[in-house]
Amino acid sequence: MKLKLALGILWLGILLAGSVYAVNEDQDMNNYGAMLPASDQTERQLAMIYPGDVTAVSLTLAGFPEQQMAMAYTGYPTSMPGTPVSMTGTPTSGIATAYPGMQTAGVTATAMYTTTAPPSAQQNVLLPYNIQSSPPSAVYYSGGFVPWTTFNTMFPANQPMLWVATTSGWAWYATCPIGGWLQDLMYIPYTGALKVYELYPDGSVRFYNYGWSSPGYKYIWFYADTPGRHITLLTVTDKPSNYITVDVY
Repeated sequence: MKLKLALGILWLGILLAGSVYAVNEDQDMNNYGAMLPASDQTERQLAMIYPGDVTAVSLTLAGFPEQQMAMAYTGYPTSMPGTPVSMTGTPTSGIATAYPGMQTAGVTATAMYTTTAPPSAQQNVLLPYNIQSSPPSAVYYSGGFVPWTTFNTMFPANQPMLWVATTSGWAWYATCPIGGWLQDLMYIPYTGALKVYELYPDGSVRFYNYGWSSPGYKYIWFYADTPGRHITLLTVTDKPSNYITVDVY
């Protein structure tokens, strides 16, 4: 009799435990909805990669340096690519953080450009820059613009660097009207394979292989062919430079 009673209590306990498990499982399914829709997951992932801008879709970035990608999109402004950002007056803190090189109050980061195309022999070609005869008035370096003479004494010349020529000097940010031609200036610290990556407003990446390059100051012509934000960086034997940004309007 006692054995039957014990077995009955045990059986009842199993039934009750199964019921509680089923209820909890149903509650879990209701709470979590089984899985988030794919679009929601994508937005959360993008929010992690591109803080402040989850409207981006996807990027074709084969061969694009990952660390520079993360730098380029940290603090990305909430304005949609293709919408020029006004650079007059004092830039907002978010823009200044995302695009160093134009964070000096009152500076208009306008590229020095021409609407006349350079000779075809100079397009898509790495060209030498005579820094002795044509030094810039100022260079963006280590968080701010410094006079060329100051930069020339403090720059260790041991890393690849990239700038865009503007009315304020060599900067990391500029605006340019569509159809303009401007100069991307660079410093090559040692002989090596030079590659340039340009991130287009639609998320695609243009890759340019300039082959073996000797050390020194060089430049290439940049053509503002598409409205929106263009982000460019280079590598010398796979060592990345800083990145520069040009808003084409």
